[in-house]
Amino acid sequence: MDAVTACRQLLEALYRRAKEQHEAVAALGDVLLREAESLRRHDQARRLHSLMSEVMREVEDIRRGERNAARAFHKVTFWVGTVGFAIGTIGAAVAGSHEHPLSVGARLAKVCFERTQPFGTVLVAVGPGGVPDDVHVAPVSRWARESDRGEAEVEAVLKAKGYSAMTPETFSRVTEELEDRVLRGILALPVAPTRLLPKEVDGGSE
Repeated sequence: MDAVTACRQLLEALYRRAKEQHEAVAALGDVLLREAESLRRHDQARRLHSLMSEVMREVEDIRRGERNAARAFHKVTFWVGTVGFAIGTIGAAVAGSHEHPLSVGARLAKVCFERTQPFGTVLVAVGPGGVPDDVHVAPVSRWARESDRGEAEVEAVLKAKGYSAMTPETFSRVTEELEDRVLRGILALPVAPTRLLPKEVDGGSE
């Protein structure tokens, strides 16, 4: 009889230990899940931060190139206009034009000086794949010059291809807002372009 009682007590003790271990394992599992979720959020937030840094570096490189291109264009325009003024004036004088030679030269120079090209417009375009994998820096002014189109037409082409375009400054604000939402666990990557505007820009919340 004593052996039966001792056996029962041993089994009860083993049961209690097994139950305690099971509860400890379950609690540990919850902790590990929360930690894994926290790591995932911080990893996604770091991806957004790195993306913003990369985009802004590329934007600044393009803007620097645009400033150089604009200076070169204006310099060429000035010299071409000056040469046009001289040729027009001399040509009119030699040809004995009824119009004053200086007027002829000024008219030719004006045509050169009034030539314009777009410079400096750089946008960040988010494609259908969303943030962070489908983000591109769009040198709109350069594309407009190369294709002999207006900047508005270039932007329309981007929109027609499913891209949501915004200024780099707006993209920076949007990315900071996304980073905050990811860390708070109310948003996860990727983020579709349709979810970027206007809520994040306006400071709204989901």
